[in-house]
Amino acid sequence: MHRDSPNSRETKVTGPSSEQATRQVLLPIVYGFALSQIAGTAVRLGVFEALGDSALPVEELAAATGAQPDPLARLLRAGVGAGLLAFRDDGRVVSTPLGRMLRSDSGWPLHRFLTLYGDPAVWRAWGALEDAVRTGKPAFDLVHGTPLFDHLPTDDRLAARFHAAMAAGTAMQNPVIARSYDFGRFEQIVDVGGGNGTLLATVLAAHPEQRGTLFDSTAALRNAPSVLSEFGVADRCSLVAGDFFASVPEGGDAYLLKNVLHDWNDQECVVILRNCRNAMSPGGRVLVLSALLPEQRQAPAPSTVDPLSPEDTVDSPEGALFVLLQDIEMMVMTTGRERTVSDYARLLGDADLVLGEVIPLSTSSRYHLVEALPA
Repeated sequence: MHRDSPNSRETKVTGPSSEQATRQVLLPIVYGFALSQIAGTAVRLGVFEALGDSALPVEELAAATGAQPDPLARLLRAGVGAGLLAFRDDGRVVSTPLGRMLRSDSGWPLHRFLTLYGDPAVWRAWGALEDAVRTGKPAFDLVHGTPLFDHLPTDDRLAARFHAAMAAGTAMQNPVIARSYDFGRFEQIVDVGGGNGTLLATVLAAHPEQRGTLFDSTAALRNAPSVLSEFGVADRCSLVAGDFFASVPEGGDAYLLKNVLHDWNDQECVVILRNCRNAMSPGGRVLVLSALLPEQRQAPAPSTVDPLSPEDTVDSPEGALFVLLQDIEMMVMTTGRERTVSDYARLLGDADLVLGEVIPLSTSSRYHLVEALPA
């Protein structure tokens, strides 16, 4: 039996044990559902909006948010533990820098996604993840008896939250998308599944000679007129409601598919891509905007990157983890999945298209523009 060296004895005294370190890693995983609901509940109550840059007593905050003081105080205390809030010595509550990122004026759409993910319809679907893995069917379908996109027209609250989150996410990405690719070569751009039109409006605003067509369901296009007017491009953009599985508007030089294909299985994606291929002008392009899975099934390495830092790299561990989690989200909510470049090359080939440029866009989510040309 050998004796511990002085160095090993010192490590045992001053450093965390292996078991303690393991618990520190596992605790946020085990209680991740609770942390998400704590943050989401605070967002939906309007806690961060009510606080702004001020400090408020719990009673005043309860009155402002329509909550009972005692349970609100307990929620706030948990928010302190999560690093979102802080109590001052006088008992007033204030948002931390992390908490302020959950305000609607933060520039990040995180509050929109917390509101969406906390919606009972979405929350219940995530509870059926095990069933999705066992059956191969989307968890949302198993819970609600209908696919997400058939359910949305029947659930006004979920539809509003869903479209708001999608629009907010797109709005945050638009500037880098618009400057990362030469959209100026096109005369007519068709945004397929373009929602309220923020991406198309951003591109058209940068190219005054261009015209555009925004194509989506009637419900998704509801707020598009005001968005296009706000960007000053309403006179150069037509709205067309329809079903991209049936057809898409003809005559475009470029067809945008942003966060569309990851909602659908391979066969459905080929139908959408082929419809775009058949509709586009000679020499046109299909531009797929999506997060890309790494080609290898490696896990992202641990990271010490500041989550509030503007520095962002496509190969960051955060980006790899984001797309892996989003792939599971697709399994829960849809028939779709996230894909690798190789996956997209195969789908494009099945639709009489060929892979062109692959342009990295997002620094923190492995987001890319995948260009497709006629085969």
